[in-house]
Amino acid sequence: MSKQKFVSPVLMWIIVIIGVFVSFRFFPQTEIFPRNPITSFLIVPAGIYWLYFFVGALRVHKKAALSAEKIDKVVTSGIYQIVRHPIYSADIILAWGIFFHWPYLKILLSVIWLTLVLIFWMRLEEKALAEKFGEEYSNYKKNVPMFVTKFFKK
Repeated sequence: MSKQKFVSPVLMWIIVIIGVFVSFRFFPQTEIFPRNPITSFLIVPAGIYWLYFFVGALRVHKKAALSAEKIDKVVTSGIYQIVRHPIYSADIILAWGIFFHWPYLKILLSVIWLTLVLIFWMRLEEKALAEKFGEEYSNYKKNVPMFVTKFFKK
């Protein structure tokens, strides 16, 4: 009998919020590079991309926002045939878009923290999903990237 793992997205977001709080509380509002109107335009496509991933993920997999333990099947259709973690991918893209819009040290540190926590969490969830679904999930992992899509397939 395998022991049950607990991978809660609530805990993950608490960790992210604590890191962002520390960054905003203890680091100066230092501009890293001058704001450029062109970089501001990155935020609009990032937001649209985020919406596309989020809505697409929830439409295909109603339990996508739940913990790994509550997911009852491996979904490989819709957005999940392009990327294994569409919601986390969208969060990362949106966060980097925000940084390019407001290029301050505390935002950069927050975005780096968010990215690292999400990558760690994706790996933690994948371990739980691999144990739960075995060969089916292993095959899925071989064919679909974790969070960066393959724009050009071989």
